Amino acid sequence: VENDSAKILEQKSENERKKRSRVKQLLAEVKKQVEFWFGDVNLQKDRFLKKVIAQSRDGYVDISLLMTFNRMKKLTTDVKLIARALKDSALVEVNLEETKVRRRHPYEGCTKNVDDCTVYVELLPKNVTHVWIKRVFNKCGNVVYISIPKFKTTGHTKGFAFVEFETQEEAQKAIEMLNNPPEDAPRKPGIFPKTFARKPIPFPVFQDDQIVSQAVLVQLALDVCMTLMVLFIIEMISENKESKEEDGKTDEKDDSLLKAKRKRKKKHKERLKIEEEVIPLRVISKKEWLELKQEYRDLQKICMSELKKNISGISQTHQAWEKSKPENEAVSPQFESGVIVKITHSQPLPSRKCVKDALSEVSTVKYVDILNGDAEGYVRFETPTDAKAVIAANSELQKKYDWNLEILTGDHEQRYWQKILVDRQAKLNRPRDKRRGTEKLISKADKIIIAQAKKAIKHIHFDD
Repeated sequence: VENDSAKILEQKSENERKKRSRVKQLLAEVKKQVEFWFGDVNLQKDRFLKKVIAQSRDGYVDISLLMTFNRMKKLTTDVKLIARALKDSALVEVNLEETKVRRRHPYEGCTKNVDDCTVYVELLPKNVTHVWIKRVFNKCGNVVYISIPKFKTTGHTKGFAFVEFETQEEAQKAIEMLNNPPEDAPRKPGIFPKTFARKPIPFPVFQDDQIVSQAVLVQLALDVCMTLMVLFIIEMISENKESKEEDGKTDEKDDSLLKAKRKRKKKHKERLKIEEEVIPLRVISKKEWLELKQEYRDLQKICMSELKKNISGISQTHQAWEKSKPENEAVSPQFESGVIVKITHSQPLPSRKCVKDALSEVSTVKYVDILNGDAEGYVRFETPTDAKAVIAANSELQKKYDWNLEILTGDHEQRYWQKILVDRQAKLNRPRDKRRGTEKLISKADKIIIAQAKKAIKHIHFDD
């Protein structure tokens, strides 16, 4: 019995020791994370937190606000635990109520040139993390900040990152030690559309007397433009495919090689040792990357300018794709008695186009107001005479389509005209997607191509 009680006491003490160890580790992680947020390196880039500190009276920030950050959510949501972790911090201090935190010394800005101390890294693994990058680059110096851009829609990494060191010498050391791209990597660094020998992609030029299809001309311009906009996506997809193919090839190797690889992984315990193995990365200075970015923007402007010239040239000679609406359509419809015809059916009516085509054989139809699945609708004609002509042909239409037609009069007509004005105003007030710059230009080119394609498929029918 005494042995059992001793074992129980020993087990309890062991559990308490483990619990204290876990709490101690958690406190250290919370302290490290908060000190990073309030550090000089992060505040130089974190506009949100810098704004919150500037708007507060004494520089205090509510701990409840820090609990809304994703990193803190993963650690803890206990305000008291966070305050306890920050009590012995040399960078930040907690107020007496233990509900707010601030820097001990106000942030005065960073004096060093950050770009000189930052390197650009590409050819990273698909599921790269901050821990992985820090573990690799810490061999070259003290890593103070890591930025891994991600796509907003999917959350996947874009294939590159920025690593900031404490000094410029450490950044240069990282370039010298870790810049080792594989042989099959793109010759030019930077995930941008590539140029040929640093020269812009040539745009096709035609002589004045050379007959060229407008659709072909615009398509060529659009192809150049779209190449610049989406080439980096294609490259990322192709690189992912190549990596998958390489993975597939390794799976087809002999079992002995696979076993040796597994043993090697277990031996190293997934620890990267730069002195022993070479990591296939491309590392350049951020200044060099900024130069490549500017080159890409200049190239994009040249191609957009050429596309704009071709679009303006086509619009001047053939304005079919961008005809302005007639004046009578630009103005809201004016009240006119006897032009609205109500159409009813025992079953849901066909589409607006079918109804318009059927009634247009008798009179000129101005507008068809029918919702999908409705058994009744309204048709507006050009003149009262046109509406009367349709009513005169009601018997034939009823035999053919089983529709009942009647002209609206009195209060019914007044209410429907009010509905027309209300619906039109609601349509005008509806927010529209404003397209600007490159997106607007590509949209115009798309409209030209569609208009030319529709024009090309039209047939001219001759009488016998």
